[in-house]
Amino acid sequence: MCVERRYRLIDGCCEPHAQLDGEYQSIDGAISDAIDWVLASTGNQANSLIGVEVCTASGDWRTCRLPAALLCALPAAAGSD
Repeated sequence: MCVERRYRLIDGCCEPHAQLDGEYQSIDGAISDAIDWVLASTGNQANSLIGVEVCTASGDWRTCRLPAALLCALPAAAGSD
């Protein structure tokens, strides 16, 4: 029996993330949304500590990625050769 996994993002205190409170079908989708959010945010370093939890078959949430700063690609410098 194949169980569809669900993921959610957590903050630096290992609580469900207040702004990114949706459920995701994959870790990649969750991290992608988190990176987009961090890049669009004001740059508050505390907000960039984001982890991921997975829902178990019993409905409990288990941490599968501890909260850490996300490494986002830096935008290209204007006028660089």
